[in-house]
Amino acid sequence: MKILLIADVHNCPEVSKERRSRTIKGLKKLIDTTPCDLIVFLGDTVPGCDFGSVGLDKYESYLREIYDLTKNIPFATVFGNHDDECELTKEEILDMISAYPNSLTNGRNYVLNIENETLLFIDSGSYYEGEGSCYDVVKPEIIEWAKDEIKGKKAILFQHIIVPDIREITEGNRFKDGVKYTGEIREDPCPPDINTGELKELAPYLKAAAFGHDHENSFETEMMGVKLIQCAGSGYNSYEYPQPPTAKLLDTETLITETIKING
Repeated sequence: MKILLIADVHNCPEVSKERRSRTIKGLKKLIDTTPCDLIVFLGDTVPGCDFGSVGLDKYESYLREIYDLTKNIPFATVFGNHDDECELTKEEILDMISAYPNSLTNGRNYVLNIENETLLFIDSGSYYEGEGSCYDVVKPEIIEWAKDEIKGKKAILFQHIIVPDIREITEGNRFKDGVKYTGEIREDPCPPDINTGELKELAPYLKAAAFGHDHENSFETEMMGVKLIQCAGSGYNSYEYPQPPTAKLLDTETLITETIKING
């Protein structure tokens, strides 16, 4: 099975028309020319923080600009930390996404069983309520739910924010000596500052996990027997890239990925 991973598109009104146009054009070309069985959007597709009180219609128009590109290819999504930073609730956003006939999204946290693969989707949250962390944590009850849902299987996890365990093998924007990895690490990973044990608890049930959030990082490494796949941003709208944004094509059988430059 081939899964096209698209992260951090950041389609929003607070960028130039030229950058938005390049993003849409690049994603269209990517999807039209990359054979795949499923597209997974890894969060922050349309950041609500740039919409304020604009409301549902405007937000939906920006959402449709991206999801219309999928045509008839099945797609699934997870929430990023920016998606619902507006007057819309996650439930209202999910209603928009679920209206697409090719959408397989089924709530904030859900499991899909496709072509003998078990795919786990978790909402990694937005910001932590309380002290001790900037970003939200995956709650213990969600971890237990996931264990029950994928028990006895080897699943692939998709969520926006990378697990806190990544800090054990990195120092700023580099890996510690002796750590094996491929790809590039250009910025300090930004997971939650509190570790609720998600990776440790789910590792026996996972073979891989894919993340977005850290726009400039595109590395892959392994922890606790789980391949961690970090995807860089897929739009021109968030950072000024020194190179074109990218997507990844994941072969679920071999866990090998192909990095594809997005040229708009």
